[in-house]
Amino acid sequence: MHLVIANATAYENAVASYETEVYVKGYTAVQKKNILIHFSNLIFPVESNPKETVFEMVSNFRYDAPNNYRHNIEAMNSNRPVRTAKQKEVLSFINMNIYSPTIYNKGIIMPVAREAFRYYNFSLENVEDTAGIRIYTIRFTPKQWSQKLLDGHLYIVDGSWTIDRAEMNGHSTLSEFTLRMRFSRDRRYFLLPEEANLKVRFHAVGNKLANYYHATYRYKSVTWIEENNEPPQRKPLDQTRYFSLSSDTIPVIHDMAYWQAKRNTGLTPDELQVYHLTPQQPVTNTNNFTPYLKITERLTNTMNLDYKTTRVKYSGLLNPFQLGYSGNNGFTYHQRLRISKTFDRDRQLRFRPELGYLFKRRQLFFKLAGDWEYLPERQGILSLTAANDNPSYPAGVIQRIGQQLQDSSFLTTENLHNKFRHYYIELRNNIELANGLKLAAGLSFHRRIPAEKNKHAFHDFTPAVGLTYTPRQYYWMDGYRKEYLYSRYPTFSIEVVQAIPGTGRNAGNYGRVEADMHQSIRIGLSQRFNYHLSGGGYFNRKALYFADFRYFTRHYFPESWNDSFGGVFYQLPGIHYNISDSYAQCHLMFESPLLLFQLIKTRHVRYVVSEHLYFSQLWTPDLPCYTELGYGVGSDLFNAGLFAGFERGHYHSIGVKFTLELFH
Repeated sequence: MHLVIANATAYENAVASYETEVYVKGYTAVQKKNILIHFSNLIFPVESNPKETVFEMVSNFRYDAPNNYRHNIEAMNSNRPVRTAKQKEVLSFINMNIYSPTIYNKGIIMPVAREAFRYYNFSLENVEDTAGIRIYTIRFTPKQWSQKLLDGHLYIVDGSWTIDRAEMNGHSTLSEFTLRMRFSRDRRYFLLPEEANLKVRFHAVGNKLANYYHATYRYKSVTWIEENNEPPQRKPLDQTRYFSLSSDTIPVIHDMAYWQAKRNTGLTPDELQVYHLTPQQPVTNTNNFTPYLKITERLTNTMNLDYKTTRVKYSGLLNPFQLGYSGNNGFTYHQRLRISKTFDRDRQLRFRPELGYLFKRRQLFFKLAGDWEYLPERQGILSLTAANDNPSYPAGVIQRIGQQLQDSSFLTTENLHNKFRHYYIELRNNIELANGLKLAAGLSFHRRIPAEKNKHAFHDFTPAVGLTYTPRQYYWMDGYRKEYLYSRYPTFSIEVVQAIPGTGRNAGNYGRVEADMHQSIRIGLSQRFNYHLSGGGYFNRKALYFADFRYFTRHYFPESWNDSFGGVFYQLPGIHYNISDSYAQCHLMFESPLLLFQLIKTRHVRYVVSEHLYFSQLWTPDLPCYTELGYGVGSDLFNAGLFAGFERGHYHSIGVKFTLELFH
């Protein structure tokens, strides 16, 4: 296995290009179902109320290193229409590179990765000679139970240390899969697959579905990367994966003689039975429950609608997965609507309103936001936002309160006395000046209305300018749209705001500056370390002002487990966000597939995708030392965290965060 792993590094990028005809057969079997099958698309990557389906497809596939994939679908046949999303899912299965250290968007660690001995145990089960070739059967098993690891067999060719066959089993929270691949023994194509079979089984709430895929390859040409003794060149920043799928006018061929010539094996009796079924016209259902089921589905499901260049996504009015919980805010419920219209050259107009309610604090938050992405190749976006924010105190008034800040009841009750309701409108433009360097310019109007009657309102008219820079920023192009991927260097940001006085009664007159540095560092194939450092303060304060920092702000609704840092304070009392004219904060997070759960030897650990450890530190003039420690677990279904806060080294509070993960 040391020899196999050493050679896999070279074999991973040995192919310069190849062209092949691919035959694919797919079969969807509904093995067990109940009334909840109508909601299967909420937890499975399948359509709502899936049916038995068999399809066959022939594609001319060409690959050019490093990232150019072109599929030209020549023919298809099925007992019911196959959506484009399903076609892409099948073709991504075809494109897998067995010698890559990770597969499926770095979600699974392969047994040929450089660090494989850290994750897998290997054992020799058999040695056989076939057609003059010695084949070693290697059994590999994970050292710990994780969704990122596989188990199965590798069949290794003696001498060349290539993979002759592979059998791999994996699992996720609600599914398992088995992948079997056989590779060519023809020296012209010896690193490329001849046949692949994938079986994916989904199971939840009494429903069981299975998808079977079978693919065979008929190669027309292959070219290899020539050995290069030149010093290694820097990896290009453009990591675009050019994936084209020609499927607008796919010929549907029903001629069984045509398909018989393409198959290397016949259809099974079950497949034949389904194949000859034709989609039936809808029949009026006399079951009185069915209309209510459809209404319930529309109210509780995430809704996705696509029509030509317009896309609508709605979280669902009564969707239980929009619930969250945190210690400070109690239960929260969040609603999101996304409407986008795409124009030529991938320019896009987006409307994204949000509405959220905090039950513990009995507060309603809204945000009406829209974007015009006018120059997608340079991330040029003009945004307009109208929203409300955290009710706050004037920072100058808070400073005069003085000793009252030491009164814990004043900090914890957070009564509305002297509080101001905060509303704002912001116009902001972002544009890329050079790769990794972005300029942001904005203009905001803030209005703060006192909760008590007969009190003066305050407003701020604040232009802002900011720069963000990431050295050697890797990216890819999705059509004309540029998307940042990763960098091995930190991202640096700075923003300066200057309020304009004299724009009305009680107008703010101050300046504000903030700086930020953050980075996500991968440690091996499965661990990650994130840090986030920022600080800021007010200057030239010539009038009453409200503390309103961009990088130090309260988060009301629990974020997804895939949040970039998780670097926010979960137990910090809300008043501290409003009383300080300066701050410095540090957030650290360490992520690993299994930390504490590796001590638990049960299969229930499979529901845990990853674990997080958190450390956060804050300095403000009024709170010189605030520390927060946290631990979290996450999966495909939910994420949960436990956080403890310490003020000046003394225990202050403990709380939990919980979010359902399915629709983030």
